Amino acid sequence: MIIVDSKFFLVNNIVGIVFFIVYMYQFVFIPVSIFSKKKVFPDADPRRYAIMICARNESNVIGNLIDSIRNQNYPRELIDVFVIADNCTDDGATAAVCRGRGADVIERFNTGLVGKGYALNCLVDHITDGLTKWDYEAYFVIDADNLLDENFILEMNKALASGCRAVTGYRNSKNYGDNWLSASYSLWYLREGRYLNNARQVLGGCAQVSGTGFAVSKDLLRDIGGWNYFTLTEDVEFTFAMGARHEKIAFCYDAIVYDEEPTKWRESWHQRTRWVKGYFQGYWKYGFKLLTGFLKGKFDCYDMLANTFMGAVLTVGLFMFYVVTAVLFSILRYNVAEVLICFGVFMGFGYFGVFIIGTITTITEWDRIYCSKAKKIKYIFTFPFFLITLMPNAVWAIFSRSHWPQVHHDHVMVVDDVINYDTEKYRKTQ
Repeated sequence: MIIVDSKFFLVNNIVGIVFFIVYMYQFVFIPVSIFSKKKVFPDADPRRYAIMICARNESNVIGNLIDSIRNQNYPRELIDVFVIADNCTDDGATAAVCRGRGADVIERFNTGLVGKGYALNCLVDHITDGLTKWDYEAYFVIDADNLLDENFILEMNKALASGCRAVTGYRNSKNYGDNWLSASYSLWYLREGRYLNNARQVLGGCAQVSGTGFAVSKDLLRDIGGWNYFTLTEDVEFTFAMGARHEKIAFCYDAIVYDEEPTKWRESWHQRTRWVKGYFQGYWKYGFKLLTGFLKGKFDCYDMLANTFMGAVLTVGLFMFYVVTAVLFSILRYNVAEVLICFGVFMGFGYFGVFIIGTITTITEWDRIYCSKAKKIKYIFTFPFFLITLMPNAVWAIFSRSHWPQVHHDHVMVVDDVINYDTEKYRKTQ
């Protein structure tokens, strides 16, 4: 680490040391995941499951998702699909597509309680009402734009049958090769699956849910009183709640879900603003319990705090420090260049660190990245910019009023299209 006779470089050094201490355990996760065998769950008899899908104006993509559910290597009669068409403005098109494919559909219109958490709560109440109450062994949460690998439910069933009460799958991408933004999202989730959740699984820790492709057993859902997570990031809130309960979330590396990632900067900015806002909502609700758990020796609690909260606080604090200092220096006519250089050095170290993470992930997950070899390599270099832009994004989130923005999905694909995906050929057919 560079040591220069400057109070600003001293700030860089201090923050850099703190970052290293906070995230040192994730460096340990890398060799653990590379050199340890992934968890293999034993074969199990098939059990009955409910698939829950929240959809808002998703008529163009949700049909293929339901088809991928119907085409699972799993007894069809043991899978029931439930869709909540939430605040749709497409004249019933989303609901019609789902009903046409045999899904149980309810339509919800509530502009006061907006968000996936409220929609899931309504859907859970619908499924568990009356004679069907707790008939299913577990409840899957899948996003409307997703596609499921043909063995997704088969592999998740193995984990659930082995006694896991919450399980998350491996989140892959439908459109890795679209542009640098979709590739950055995708690479982040691949890294999360292989080098965070997989290592947690190997070491007996608690995996963390990331939006979609997870399942909650009926026993756990009953114990927690249904779905009662309503922040802007209900997945993170659920993860925090499980950490506070010391409830393990398992990870299934072979249960693959393909997710469509944003390709437009504006949509990405609003989505990530919601994420950061939701993180802070989750900290406010569960932070003390997680901190208490950590002080009692529960490493999972520390992991949850470090993986989101500590990074957000450190990056926001450093970014604000340099912005405010640069403004003051400019007003007082001091040497602003020194501030900018110091900030640039910190960004350089950050770029290099994220570049290494992206390189390792790309190499080890090479066969699960569906785009050209050239793009796989090119997007390693752009990946760090995705995380660097989280700094101003996080600051914006603190001072803005975030809501639940809709991300438009237009990749009408089946799983074979994903595996054989060519961005240019796909665009020419649209």
